[in-house]
Amino acid sequence: MTRSSILDAIIAWFSTDPGKAVIAGGLGGVVRWLTLRHSLAEGVVTMIVGGICAMFLGPLTTPILEPTIGKIAPVGDAAGLGAFIVGMAGVSLSGLIMDVFDRKRREADNDDAH
Repeated sequence: MTRSSILDAIIAWFSTDPGKAVIAGGLGGVVRWLTLRHSLAEGVVTMIVGGICAMFLGPLTTPILEPTIGKIAPVGDAAGLGAFIVGMAGVSLSGLIMDVFDRKRREADNDDAH
């Protein structure tokens, strides 16, 4: 495969439903990052985490959101809105989980030191 054909394949993938979910979730991560005002490196990670969460969890939100907000979602795209929401929420939830494990590890280290 040439570099051009690889780039074409990647661009084509982003026009598929999973690709659109990754974009929407990544943008949800960007919104989360901008509101927290973290560093650029953390912003990139936030965007990636938002995209991953949206790709895998976004389809679970569609049956919930479509009947309730499907008609008022932008361009009638409840799946895209769901992916965006999952991107923002996924970043928050994964951060919370990481903080809990980090706190438990620090508490265990402090207990071992005493």
